[in-house]
Amino acid sequence: MAANLLGLWRLFSAPLDRLAGDRKGVIAVFFALALIPMLMAGGAAVDISRAYIVKQRLGAALDAAALAVGSATGLSDAELNTLMLNYFNANYPAAEIGVAATPVLTIVDSTITITATADVDTLLLRIAQVDSITVAATTTIIRETTGLEVVLVLDNTGSMSGSKLRSLKDASETFIDILFGDETEPELLKVGIVPFTGAVNVGTNTLFRDTFTTVTPVDAEYAPDRWRGCVTARTHPYDTTDDSQLDPPLGGGKWRRYLWPEHVFRNRWSRLRSNLSNHAFFGPNKQCPVQLLPLTNVKQDILAKIGDMIANGVTHINLGAVWGWRVLSPGEPYTNGVAFDNEEYNKAIVIMTDGANFISSRSGDYSGYGPLSAGNLGTTSRSAAENELDRRLGVVCTNIKATGILVYTITFQVNSTSIQNLMRGCASDSSKYFNSPSGSELESAFRAIGAELSNLRIGG
Repeated sequence: MAANLLGLWRLFSAPLDRLAGDRKGVIAVFFALALIPMLMAGGAAVDISRAYIVKQRLGAALDAAALAVGSATGLSDAELNTLMLNYFNANYPAAEIGVAATPVLTIVDSTITITATADVDTLLLRIAQVDSITVAATTTIIRETTGLEVVLVLDNTGSMSGSKLRSLKDASETFIDILFGDETEPELLKVGIVPFTGAVNVGTNTLFRDTFTTVTPVDAEYAPDRWRGCVTARTHPYDTTDDSQLDPPLGGGKWRRYLWPEHVFRNRWSRLRSNLSNHAFFGPNKQCPVQLLPLTNVKQDILAKIGDMIANGVTHINLGAVWGWRVLSPGEPYTNGVAFDNEEYNKAIVIMTDGANFISSRSGDYSGYGPLSAGNLGTTSRSAAENELDRRLGVVCTNIKATGILVYTITFQVNSTSIQNLMRGCASDSSKYFNSPSGSELESAFRAIGAELSNLRIGG
């Protein structure tokens, strides 16, 4: 096309040269002189219009790439850069007018900026020895994140010992890395950890020791300074409720301190210590898991709590779930969660277990419901009591979902269809239930949930 235009120029310029040499054609000379800038102006208009089109297309391609990067979560810098290039190239193919330079991605906090240039070959401005025009475009977007509060309710029972606990720790750490990304104390993200066995350890701080727990005369030998922090379940139905939903608050009353009986299965209280070989706690705190972690935005504290987890004890999933709910709650006993109806925040619970609710006949039948013989589950039959634990888990899950909390559930190396169905029914919907037959699949489940929750933060 350039050759044709140059031919046209020669066609016009030849008679003009003759006119310029004819001193009698003064008017023609002036016309010839005027025609040159007119042609230059026309050529500039054509080429600048082409450059403007390229700039628009370049900007649109950068916009698409920036939106893709902005909605991505859990990716490394290299993966984000590859994602950006894929979207840019798809929206600005090589066949387009203008040769584009490789776009440059910059991410500072929540601001994403992508810049690129393109060289546009000229058609008419070549007459003036202007061979190309360089255009530049920049796109900047700011990720508008919503708040997120999430609690991991994690099975720390004896069946989780060894490689299974290691897999759980690795998967949980991956989940935290996905949520936090490069941030260490994000403003709009809080995470809590609730390890559970047959009870939950709420901590021994002054608030729980003096305000929310009670010691009966029967516990005369059980001095407060020897209490690790586990509590028993309150009278039904208060073992399935969050007190912020009750009027008045703490309508269910105080919690009693967990008190594994002395002399049952060689459980002498004088042996109150940590056994270094299997980390089992003896005395009144036997099978009491590590203390839960209330909601916090400090990533290192969360990772440290995951690292502290040990495996020992029986399985009461319902107690883990209800304490996860209480940690998320804005009301007592934990009060650092936002209100359930706060539209700027989402709340979620992830409940993971490797087996069924269980009451042991081998290590003793004491748990967060006291001894089986007390009938606190409405029966003294072991199998009937385990069925009642399943029923109460269903009640807890229903109550949690009624507040708008998203519930994710994970089973790990569980072959029982009934347990799988129980945990599937606990989840907000079937897509939020994950069955993990192996450690790698457990990590994949935590990755998927982490990515979904991160997208929820970005998408609102």
